[in-house]
Amino acid sequence: MDSTKLVQQWIERCVINLALCPFASAPYRAGRVKIVVCPSSSERDYLTTIAQELTQLSKDKAEVETTLVVAENAVRGFLDFNEFLADVESLLEKMELDSIFQIASFHPQYRFAGVDADDVGNYTNRAPYPIVQWLRADTITKAVDATDTLAIPDANVKRLESMGAAECRRLFPWVSCVDERPD
Repeated sequence: MDSTKLVQQWIERCVINLALCPFASAPYRAGRVKIVVCPSSSERDYLTTIAQELTQLSKDKAEVETTLVVAENAVRGFLDFNEFLADVESLLEKMELDSIFQIASFHPQYRFAGVDADDVGNYTNRAPYPIVQWLRADTITKAVDATDTLAIPDANVKRLESMGAAECRRLFPWVSCVDERPD
């Protein structure tokens, strides 16, 4: 399966069907979610693609709500990805778009600080590939004003715990819990 299709499958089966993000369904079904795959293994190329998509998204407000930039071959290790996100934050500030966009990040090995690698709660941010998602700050503000967004993470963890580890592994078959850096 190609990477775009796998990311779409993750969005539909996990993010939307499990309601991990209660705000994802409407823009996805309306065709306002853009998925861009960077096939390069270079972090520099991935950052360039991220910058290009950020520029494009700032111009396409009517057509695109959010963009997911997928690293098909770059920043495979979660610790490397976390370090890379500092460069993404710097890029956002340098482009002076930090008041307009926010970043969400996903990774096959995603692990919240202070949580065991195999904790089911980590699955809320586990995706088939490393992904940087650009979210419009005004959309986030509307969501926060409309619902209790602080309750979402706990509800997600409870939902995943009720499913059990075997069902999570079935829905998230690309997940690996070990972060191995190449020597």
